[in-house]
Amino acid sequence: MRVSGWLSLAAVASVALSASGCSNSTGPTVDLSGTYSLVSIQFPPQAALTPPTATGTFTLTAATYTLHLVLQGQPPVDDNGTYSLNGTSWSQSSMITGQATGTYSVSGNTLTVNATAQGVTSISVWQKQ
Repeated sequence: MRVSGWLSLAAVASVALSASGCSNSTGPTVDLSGTYSLVSIQFPPQAALTPPTATGTFTLTAATYTLHLVLQGQPPVDDNGTYSLNGTSWSQSSMITGQATGTYSVSGNTLTVNATAQGVTSISVWQKQ
């Protein structure tokens, strides 16, 4: 995948990645604030990448995120921006990677974000630290 595809991933992972104390039109729905470590990231139909091939952190506050992602053979991706949740829908915006939309889910301390940015879909799985 080209570097631009990896950058799109950053927007998604967050992606990627996937979620925190975001709000929808009626107020806070879930608080996912905290720092997460990358478990895996996938760009379908390619296989998922896991540490040590892919590493990263995803920090979420009430409405902002900071992402640091390292994929073997690519320059590190550092991104930050805002995000919002509405039900299970995920939306994020960044000056670096643009807009991303998709879905998120939480199971225990595991956050999964499935989102698309600039035509690139990624599925990132994060473990809360």
